[in-house]
Amino acid sequence: MATTFKLNGREVTVKGPDDSPLLWAIRDELGLTGTKFGCGIGGCGACTVHLDGEPVRSCVTPV
Repeated sequence: MATTFKLNGREVTVKGPDDSPLLWAIRDELGLTGTKFGCGIGGCGACTVHLDGEPVRSCVTPV
């Protein structure tokens, strides 16, 4: 399924399962590798991004 959202001020569309982590959409589908994979369970904070002004762990946040 395709999901559209704003990323860094521009609208982007990613394809994949709705339960796919935001981290993989950002890194693999959009090619933005600044967001890092760390522990995969949201504990270390390496994957932190801002979502609606709040910090979230993108490895455990579904698209």
